[in-house]
Amino acid sequence: MKGLLLSALLLVSFSVFSAGKGIDITVNLSPAGSFQIETSKVKGKVVKSGDSFSAKKLYVKVKDLKTGIELRDKHMKKRLAPKSHPKITVTSLKAKGGKGKAVIEIKGIKKPVSFTYDVNGTLFNAEFKVNLTQFKIKDLKYMGVGAKKIITVKASIPLKSK
Repeated sequence: MKGLLLSALLLVSFSVFSAGKGIDITVNLSPAGSFQIETSKVKGKVVKSGDSFSAKKLYVKVKDLKTGIELRDKHMKKRLAPKSHPKITVTSLKAKGGKGKAVIEIKGIKKPVSFTYDVNGTLFNAEFKVNLTQFKIKDLKYMGVGAKKIITVKASIPLKSK
C-alpha cells in the first residue's frame, strides 16, 4: 500500500484523458493489480505556435494528488516529501509531430522525459513513463504487494495559441 502511494509522485507525472484538464497516473502492482493517481488541478498552459507546442512550466501540487483511498494517499504523499517539495513540475516542454521532450522534477530531482502527444480541441494530451527509482522514491511495498518502478502518466493540458 505504501508503494502504491509512492507512484503518485510521478504524477507529475498524467492519466486517461478526460473531457477536461487533468493528470492520471497508472501504477501497476506486483504480483498483480493497479491503481490510479489523479488530479484535475494542473497549473500552466501549453502554447501552440504553427505546428509546434511548448510550455515553460507546468505543475501539480503533491497535496492535490488522490488515489481514492485515504491511507494510500497519506503513504504516497509521505514519500513525495510535500513539505520540502510541494510541487511536481514539468519544464522546457517542446513538441512537434506527435513527439516531445521536457524536464520533470520530483523531490528536487530533475530528469529529461520523452513523450507522445495528440491534440483534441483545446487540450494537449501527453503520455509518458516515469521510473520512480530515478527520483529516490523508496519503500514501494506493503504487505507483500508492491508498486512497479515504472509508472505511466497521462496529462490533458489546456492549449493557448500564440
